Amino acid sequence: MCSKMAVKQKVVECVAQSAEARLQLILRTLQDLTAQGLQDKMCANIVISLGTIHVPTDPSNYKQFISSIKSVQEILTKECMKYDMIYVTLRSLYHEISTSEKPLSPAMSIVLQLIEVKYIPTAVDWILQAGYPVENLKRALQTLCNWLTKWTWTENLGPLVLTFMQGLEAQQNYDILSDVTVATIEPFFKLLILAEHRKSVGPIVLYMLSSMLTPTQNNPEAFHKIIPHISSVVTHLYKEKSESSLTYLRDIVNVSVFLMEHFSECSNLYVSVKKDLEPYLPTSNYKQALSERAWLEGSQALTTIYASSGKVGLNNLGNTCYMNSVLQALFMTKPFRNEILLHNKDMTPLLLKLQTLFALLQHSKRSSMSPTDISNLARPPGFLPGHQHDSSEFLGYLLDVLHEQEKTASCGDEAKSGSPFHPRTHSEVALHNATRVLYSDDVTPHDQSYNTIVQTAFGGRTVSASRCGECDTKSERVDNFWELQLSFPNNSANQSVQTLLDYYLQPEKLSGDNQYHCEVCDCLTDGERVTCIEEAPPRLILTLKHFRYDQASQQRTKLLQSVKLDNHVRLDSGEYELYAAVVHCGSSVDSGHYYTFARDGDEWFKFNDCSVMRTMSEELCSLKPPETPYILFYSRQDCSDPEALPRTLLAPRLQVVINNDHSEFELEKRRRPAKAYGGKQNRDDGPPPPGCGGAGFSSNSTNIFGPNKSL
Repeated sequence: MCSKMAVKQKVVECVAQSAEARLQLILRTLQDLTAQGLQDKMCANIVISLGTIHVPTDPSNYKQFISSIKSVQEILTKECMKYDMIYVTLRSLYHEISTSEKPLSPAMSIVLQLIEVKYIPTAVDWILQAGYPVENLKRALQTLCNWLTKWTWTENLGPLVLTFMQGLEAQQNYDILSDVTVATIEPFFKLLILAEHRKSVGPIVLYMLSSMLTPTQNNPEAFHKIIPHISSVVTHLYKEKSESSLTYLRDIVNVSVFLMEHFSECSNLYVSVKKDLEPYLPTSNYKQALSERAWLEGSQALTTIYASSGKVGLNNLGNTCYMNSVLQALFMTKPFRNEILLHNKDMTPLLLKLQTLFALLQHSKRSSMSPTDISNLARPPGFLPGHQHDSSEFLGYLLDVLHEQEKTASCGDEAKSGSPFHPRTHSEVALHNATRVLYSDDVTPHDQSYNTIVQTAFGGRTVSASRCGECDTKSERVDNFWELQLSFPNNSANQSVQTLLDYYLQPEKLSGDNQYHCEVCDCLTDGERVTCIEEAPPRLILTLKHFRYDQASQQRTKLLQSVKLDNHVRLDSGEYELYAAVVHCGSSVDSGHYYTFARDGDEWFKFNDCSVMRTMSEELCSLKPPETPYILFYSRQDCSDPEALPRTLLAPRLQVVINNDHSEFELEKRRRPAKAYGGKQNRDDGPPPPGCGGAGFSSNSTNIFGPNKSL
């Protein structure tokens, strides 16, 4: 068995060998590494070496080549799943295709099979949020398209290309789409005559053609590339008479007829193709379907993977992901959202702006918007613009202020003097978050003269009974809370949310620096404290205290440990079901990135600043440090979710806000300059602001592509 140094040398030597020799060397290397243990750098070198292997054209050599490729793919899949190196492998692939100026072999694409098809949108979203320059994105897409014209063995390659293009369109990277479409649509279109290629390139051809009908890409150049081939392709599709060929025949005829009408100023170029298409009549409603691009979703030949989530994202204003993640979780708390939207008296500035934001998050046609007003009104003392801060501290401060302002506005100065809620300094916030409950209410627990929106949605009450170890005297303290902060026991291996919740409710020994002050003994004594939840909230917020203050570094450090994320937790009062989670990715509270998972009915969504994508609960449950669930939102199962409010029930002011937003959005769409023939759009090609899309490809995170990694 060769040493690891020798193995590495073998990988390097691959570059100097023939295609088959290189492939066999990679295969033997992988077989050796299977016994020794595959490491990150080795895996990256394997991926790079695959890019140097040219696909043979001789049939006999090609057959052996494919057999060896399949063996390599099987080993890579097994080892990456086993050693959780899927992230390293795919990062190496994307780095090569986005930066290399040399042609790369499509054999490299076999590592794409590590991603389940349903998680391809997550992978693409990760790429688009990583801050790569436009030229790198274009080179990567062009390489993937080039591979697709000559390679059918990687089933995920076609879906990845389509999803990549849809993601670029969502981010308004129209120049990339136009340039790559012009460069590749001709070979893609000609491949429609081959059934094995049609499955992968067909959806991309239809997507490219439909894009030419949009105002942003009103350019006939790509269509003119395929005009010489339309006659032969539709003739072949008709003669094949399979379900697939006839479906594509219908769609190609429909879009070709419409494009010729759309670009009527070029009618002199369409004389011949119009004659060739005369035997094939377009469907009756083709204009309406194509104008709305509805055919993309209805076509049997195309399954749109990067479908719109129907949710609105929040733009990052410069390290404001801590705020965006919390706002999205609160918005997805339907009773809280509805109460905010229906509130129509004693409106404070913060409540007014939050109401406006929620109305637009529910009814805007935009893909994202900027929460500037909330950032200005709800920034806790000590939170500096442009700096990363703690999402739990922001949540606590926001709920405190909303409660205090609403109660003060409704009950006057008398209520203000009796309420413990007040804006806190940064040091007070930090001290407050070190306690077990978010706030302590000095008023009697039965003082419920006015329930605020926050109190109605999240308010609960605990009773802490302390007992002196000397005289056995007991005392009780009642605390109201919006949020419970769950600490980790010293032996914190194999913890779940339920075990942490049970640990919070276990009797606590009061000794050492945490002795009990007994009023009867008039001194500090050892004792015991037991906390129970006297009144359970309708929506339970749990914060997992991953952060601890390190005396040596005098900084808050993160506990990098896994926690089993329970979809259901139980209290004496009943069972709760998870519906949202704020996730922190990073090793420090002052760095990294926050984003949110939330459920709407049976569907899960991932809110990552301006990007919102459909996902599955398995992706959330499979997170692994440094990505950790931080703030969890549970709904009591006897408290059903209300329906989303229709616009007709909103206040006239909000109706006007929504109508104005729709009008401005449509105006912006019309004013958006269409791509000039052969021209370029002016756009900011720089990376996103810090903290607005995750740590990117230099991150240590290993949980980018979902639960297929067996985390």
